[in-house]
Amino acid sequence: MLRSFFIVLAFLSCLSSSFLLSPASPPTHAFSRHLTIVNGLASPALKQKTVIKKAAASPGQPAQKAKVAQPQTRGEVETEDAPRYKVLLIGDEEYDEEHVIERMVDVVDDVDKKQSIEIFYAAQKAGKGLVGVYPLEMSEHYVEQFLRSEPMIFTELEKE
Repeated sequence: MLRSFFIVLAFLSCLSSSFLLSPASPPTHAFSRHLTIVNGLASPALKQKTVIKKAAASPGQPAQKAKVAQPQTRGEVETEDAPRYKVLLIGDEEYDEEHVIERMVDVVDDVDKKQSIEIFYAAQKAGKGLVGVYPLEMSEHYVEQFLRSEPMIFTELEKE
């Protein structure tokens, strides 16, 4: 019984001394031989091994240079272009020229006023006028925007 009292007393003194000593101080008794108590938390005492390697060249020979890996070139990857579609303005005598020209400039990004006038007259003369050739999603978007205009402007898609 008396022996366990001294063990507890030694342990408590270890706790109180760990707060007074710096964490880097060496253990002072047998209980702290395996554990280091830092700020009330026990952690195993670890010794770090440090190995420093120096490559020294002999006096008669130059130092070896590290091998530099050559970059590997990848083979060419063949990609297919997305299928393109023509957006065609359908000619109609009922169209208001200014409305069609203005709407075409608003809807299609790469068409200016001069081009839209030429497209309008080509559609009136030949029945269809080429607005542009675009990927499928853009072509569908343009056709839908022309159909939503008030009054409607009729266009169609045709695969290139």
